[in-house]
Amino acid sequence: MKHLRLYRAIRLIHRHGSIRKAADVLAVSPSALNRSVQAFEEEFGTPVFDRIAGGVRLSSAGELLLDVIDRHLTEHDALLGQISDLRDGLAGHLAVSIGADIGAGLVLDVVAAFEQAHPGVSVEVIEHNGIDALRQRRVGLAVVSTPQTDDSVEVLHSVQAPLGVWCHGDSPADGGKVGLWDIVEGRVLLPPEGTGARTAISHVLRRHHLQEGVTTSVTAAQLWQHMGAQASVAIFPDMVLRPLSAVVRMRRLEIAAGRVQCAILRAARVPMTRPAQALFALLQARLDAGAA
Repeated sequence: MKHLRLYRAIRLIHRHGSIRKAADVLAVSPSALNRSVQAFEEEFGTPVFDRIAGGVRLSSAGELLLDVIDRHLTEHDALLGQISDLRDGLAGHLAVSIGADIGAGLVLDVVAAFEQAHPGVSVEVIEHNGIDALRQRRVGLAVVSTPQTDDSVEVLHSVQAPLGVWCHGDSPADGGKVGLWDIVEGRVLLPPEGTGARTAISHVLRRHHLQEGVTTSVTAAQLWQHMGAQASVAIFPDMVLRPLSAVVRMRRLEIAAGRVQCAILRAARVPMTRPAQALFALLQARLDAGAA
């Protein structure tokens, strides 16, 4: 498929800003690569690159073409992966991004269950609150809270996950009847700023005419260290803290803290690989159970 080789070469030239540097990577002569690009530009009807001092840069038409190239190569690679899966069984590589406020507990338990069920699949977990990784095709799935979506991504499934107020076994709050107003008077562990869970917690506090007091912002992955090291109180999604309670001595306080949307997303118009489909099925079932 000669056009695929040329597409990859155009993308490589863009990344390096130089036909010569791209030719070095491709192990071809710069003159041969330049002739191939010029022949394509002649057929395309307009220059793909503007020739500048020291290299090249995409023309306006080239920028439009690169978007098409990226999508075409991504879909082609996904197709080859699916064909390989059909031939060899469930295998390959799967990358998934998880928001910093939910990147522990239930979601990682699902990833671990997936790894056990599909030992032939390599898994890469990226901590990321946004959906840029999906847009850049760096991941096949994203699990984030309250995502800011557009037509470049598709929401496959979402639930309204409960937020919980949890205390360490040595906390003064343990064993006593307390309210949200008592909790915010002391130090509280909260998800990082900019995450969906942190925004939802802020809304709950405002509804009760309360303000955040002294806080420590931690990712879900860091939470167990803080809860285990001190008599702490934390407000986080239950799906993060409930599995953690089996490791750290802590309990859930009977305080209404609201809910946060938790969504599974993929890049729009990009076929899902079989590993992504398998992980999605597990995530959907566990999120539904955790939100009940």
